[in-house]
Amino acid sequence: TKLQGMCKSIRVTLDQHVFREELELWPLFDKHFSVDDQDKLVGQIIGTTGAEVLQSMLPWVTSALTQEEQNKMMDTWKNATKNTMFSEWLNEWWDRNPASQQCSASEIGSAQGHDMCESIDLTDQTFKPGWKDIFRMNQNELESEIRKVSRDSSLDPRRKAYLIQNLMTSRWIAAQQKSSHGGAGESSSGNDLLRCSPSYRDSGKKIFGCEHYKRNCKLRAACCGKLFACRFCHDKVSDHSMDRKATSEMMCMQCCKIQPVGPVCTTPSCNELPMSKYYCGICKFFDDERSVYHCPFCNLCRVGKGLGSDFFHCMTCNCCLSVKLVDHKCREKGLETNCPICCDFLFTSSASVRALPCGHFMHSACFQAYTCSSYVCPICSKSLGDMAVYFGMLDALLASEQLPEEYRDRCQDILCNDCGRKGIACFHWLYHKCGSCGSYNTRLIKMASTDSNCST
Repeated sequence: TKLQGMCKSIRVTLDQHVFREELELWPLFDKHFSVDDQDKLVGQIIGTTGAEVLQSMLPWVTSALTQEEQNKMMDTWKNATKNTMFSEWLNEWWDRNPASQQCSASEIGSAQGHDMCESIDLTDQTFKPGWKDIFRMNQNELESEIRKVSRDSSLDPRRKAYLIQNLMTSRWIAAQQKSSHGGAGESSSGNDLLRCSPSYRDSGKKIFGCEHYKRNCKLRAACCGKLFACRFCHDKVSDHSMDRKATSEMMCMQCCKIQPVGPVCTTPSCNELPMSKYYCGICKFFDDERSVYHCPFCNLCRVGKGLGSDFFHCMTCNCCLSVKLVDHKCREKGLETNCPICCDFLFTSSASVRALPCGHFMHSACFQAYTCSSYVCPICSKSLGDMAVYFGMLDALLASEQLPEEYRDRCQDILCNDCGRKGIACFHWLYHKCGSCGSYNTRLIKMASTDSNCST
C-alpha cells in the first residue's frame, strides 16, 4: 500500500511537470528557435535514444496526442531524421509488432504526416514477392518486376540494387537448384540431412556456431533455401548475397528442427533453449559474445552498449559514433561510401570504422596500415592529425640545409592542403612551408621563379 501511494505521488508529480513543460516551455521553444535549430535539437535528443525506449515510448505518446499533434510530432521527427533509415525501421518494427498493428487511424501519426497504419498498409503495395514466386515468373514478368523495382522511389538504393541483381539471376539460381536436386547418387532427403547437421565454433567443447559467431541455430536463406550458420558463411560459398532481414526460418542445432526464426527453440525437448544472448527480430541477428544494440536510425545492429551509453547517432552523417566524437566534423551521409583503402562499403561493414579530422571515414585497420606510409587523407589530402612535432623537425632540417647559390633566390607558388590558402614558398625540391598555417602539407602549383624578395 505504501509503495502504491509513492507510485501515485510520483505519477502526479511527473504529470504536473510534463504539463508545465508543455504550457510554459514549448511556446518559448517555438519562439526562440528556428525550424532548423529545432530539428537539430530534436535530432541530438533522439540520437541518444535507443530502439527499446522508442518502442515503448511511441505508442504511449501517440495515444495521448490529438491527430494534429501526432502529425506535427512525426513531421518534426521526419525532418530531424531525413538522412537516416528511421522511417524504414519504424515501418518494419510496427509491421512485426502485434500490439501496434491494432492501432486505429485516429491514434497513430506517420512519418509522412498521415496515419501510421495507413502508411504501413501502403508499404504492402511495394515489391515484396517471395523467392518461390520469383522462380515461377516468365521472362516478361521478370522484366516487368525489374522495371517496377527500378521506379520504386521508396526503396533504399542498396535494397533496390540487391533486388534487381537477384531478379536478374533468379533463373540461373533456379536452374542450379534443379540440377543439384537431380544429381546422380544424391537424394533431396540426403541433402537435407547433410544441411541439418550442426556446426561448431569450438568442436572440442561442443560449442555451436561458426568461425564468425557463437549461436545455437542455423538460418535458412530466403534466396536459396539452404541452411547456414550466418550470412558470411552463405556469401562465402554462394555467388549472391543473403538478405538476412528476409529470413523466416531457422534450425535449432540442439534438436535439428526447422522452425520460425525467433529468440528461443520452440521444440518442447529443448525447453526453450536460447539461440543466443542477443537476438534482433528486425535483422534476424544472433550474437552470444559481444554487447550489441539495434540502432533505429541506421536500422542495423551495431557493436556497443547502445545509444546514450557509449554511442550516439549523428543525424547529418547518418552513422553511430562514439560519445567521445560528439564534436566531430559532419559530412552528410558520410558513412554511406566505400572505404578509400579497401573499397568495402562502410555503412554495413562489421569492422570498426574510424572518423578522420576532415570528416571522412575509413576502417580502423586500414587507418593503421595506411598511416605507416602517409599522413594525409587519401580523399581530401588534409592532415590526419596534429603534425606540429613532425613539421618542427622539418623546420630544423631545412634550417640546416644550404641550397646551391643558383636556387637561393627562387620562389614557388604553393597551395596548402590544410588551410586551403595559396602562398609563396622558398624553392625546395621536396618541402614547402605554408606561410599562413605553418603546414608542410602543401602542393606546388607553379614552377620556380627568381625573386629576391621571396619569403615564407
